[in-house]
Amino acid sequence: MSELIIYGRGLIAEEYCRYLEGQGRGTDIAAFAVTSMNGQGESYCGRPCLEIREAVKIYREADVHLALQEKYHQEVLALLRELGRMPKEIIGLHRMTELLGEQGIREISAACPELTVQRNPYDYSMLEIASKEQPKVKFTFYPMTQVPLSEDDLGHIRDYLQGEELYIAMATSQKDAIVRKENLPTYVHTVMGGATDYDVPHNDKIEYDDEGENISRYNRFYSELTVAYWLYKKAPRARYLGLCHYRRHFVLTEEIRQAMAESTVDVLLTTPRLTFPNVHKYFATLPVTTMDEQDFQLMLRLIEQEDSEIAKFSKDFLEGQIHFPNNMVIAKRDIYLDYGNFMFKVLQGMQEHYERKNISRPDRYLGYVGELLTTVYFSYHRRKWRTVFIDYRLLKEV
Repeated sequence: MSELIIYGRGLIAEEYCRYLEGQGRGTDIAAFAVTSMNGQGESYCGRPCLEIREAVKIYREADVHLALQEKYHQEVLALLRELGRMPKEIIGLHRMTELLGEQGIREISAACPELTVQRNPYDYSMLEIASKEQPKVKFTFYPMTQVPLSEDDLGHIRDYLQGEELYIAMATSQKDAIVRKENLPTYVHTVMGGATDYDVPHNDKIEYDDEGENISRYNRFYSELTVAYWLYKKAPRARYLGLCHYRRHFVLTEEIRQAMAESTVDVLLTTPRLTFPNVHKYFATLPVTTMDEQDFQLMLRLIEQEDSEIAKFSKDFLEGQIHFPNNMVIAKRDIYLDYGNFMFKVLQGMQEHYERKNISRPDRYLGYVGELLTTVYFSYHRRKWRTVFIDYRLLKEV
């Protein structure tokens, strides 16, 4: 193979270089070239970078490959004609994504025969990937900056496409009452809360909230939210993540499951609850929770530190009558993780504040604060996501 000059500097040129390296032609690339240096660095992707007039003088026998956006092609072709060096290859964004898309289809198809991969019919720059078992659950994939793929990349693709559609962590504990449990769906996974305090051996058929990074030892303050934290940190490879309780279970109708399969819903919350005289007073001043007014005001101050707009919204919204009870949420994975990040920054900030001040707090107080944070987070973002409200079933004690 002869030497070549890549005429271009930027994403297309860099990806074309990577593509040629993947084809075993990396050593053929003698230099990059630009029309004018204008203070740009004298090297690029580990090769010299020169003005095109100088490059064709130094590398007289090298082929020139154009690799830059289509809108510049006519201008640089005119210059190359003037220099008597017409390009051997002309690569723009469209052609580059075609090359990398073809390579991505070959690589993914060979490594993951259980998946289907093809060009997206509406966007030439994207591939479309689905599991053969769930063809309606599709992901788009941008090959431009991600092909060729490493073994880790291919593993992640398998995880996403073959992961569960829905993973609901069912928060339970040794202190729970015995309830009549019907056969639980396969997407409901038992997670033992407060497990760090258990002396009994772990059962490999269930999960425990003391695995990995955890707040299990604070279960008496957080209640079911130590399991929510486990879910937030472990983040199983499912498209939807959710939390229910050992005796409170979502009612997922066939219509709702179909909407989830087709990704036409982003968030599922329990049916909003009317609360009087208002949510603020109900949670902070009445003896129905273990939190109080100092918790409420500290929560608002910590939200303010994170986001002043959400803080103002929270203060106003919680003077109303609507909240979403029990910290029961199902959401697309990325939404659930963002929600967890918001909620636990505030809750852990409250816990640390009281510890610094040596102020003791009652059991479950952070679990109740979590209900308020769940309410304001999803209410604030209500226009951003497609949200559905569903019932939950309360199982009877035996």
